[in-house]
Amino acid sequence: MFKTTFILLHLMTAIKSDEDGTLFEVEENRFLFNENTIWEGKVNSLLLCSQMCAKQEDCKGANFWTDRGTCSLLSEEQARNPNQLLKEEGCYYLDKVGSSEKSQTPGAIPSCQSLRNQSPPFSSGIYWINLSGGPQANAFKAYCDMQTHGGGWTLVWSYTFTMYHSFKANANAITPRPDWSVRPAVDVPISTTPPLNETDYNAMNFSLWKQLGREVLIKSNINNWLICHPGTGSLVDWQEGSVSCQIIKRMTSTCNTTPAPSRFAPTKGKGPMFYSTGYWNSTYYYFDGYTGGNWPTHDPCGRNSESNLKNVADPHGNIFVR
Repeated sequence: MFKTTFILLHLMTAIKSDEDGTLFEVEENRFLFNENTIWEGKVNSLLLCSQMCAKQEDCKGANFWTDRGTCSLLSEEQARNPNQLLKEEGCYYLDKVGSSEKSQTPGAIPSCQSLRNQSPPFSSGIYWINLSGGPQANAFKAYCDMQTHGGGWTLVWSYTFTMYHSFKANANAITPRPDWSVRPAVDVPISTTPPLNETDYNAMNFSLWKQLGREVLIKSNINNWLICHPGTGSLVDWQEGSVSCQIIKRMTSTCNTTPAPSRFAPTKGKGPMFYSTGYWNSTYYYFDGYTGGNWPTHDPCGRNSESNLKNVADPHGNIFVR
């Protein structure tokens, strides 16, 4: 025998206590078979499993096994096939059917950084962010990277290129750009919509970046990945000066002894740049947003040269803040 019930699971976590809730339909002694899950790990209760699913926007269902203390989170595509429900004693299938009438932003968090060092760990995905902790109307969706270099990174910008296959062409630039302050000639589109994945080419309102943190993670599939800490310079504060960067992932073996850049300049060209000694002879990343001249340097050699990876499918880059 199995039974179906509706329960309103109130979110009371170490991060935030909230009177708002998320509604799940729970089927006892049933689980949804799927080999590919968003996340699977150990939790100590059905309630905690439901809380993890409620906090993650792209989680639409979950399985919980009481004997093993295991929770698996399912995406919408995975959860929408009830024909795959199988019978097993001591397990529960949770179908997220919506939020209570009180809230459409269940379990909003102040930033992705607030999810770090939680037990059990949270998975990468889309979460509701409420920077002020005020009215729920202020909350917005954002993507959290919970895996790279300790996790807790909020995705603030995803970009591609206007002419990647002619990388040094004057018409090549990053696109879109955030609404940061640059010269009037910069002509690529501006975005103020938070990107929800690494190829959702958008940018969060720049004024929010420093509220999320001051560490910067730069990813690209054509250049090495960097983490940069502010010094006298800072990207989120739009301040020129020194930064402390480290290469955390090499995308190419080219120039593998070249150190990470050590300085940041916001407006020396048609966009911000990370470099080491001179603006145009040691550039590592240059986020050029002008299609009438210059080009968007992504150089692992730190020489402002065209040493980026070539012939890459879906060339892009991302900036995260923590």
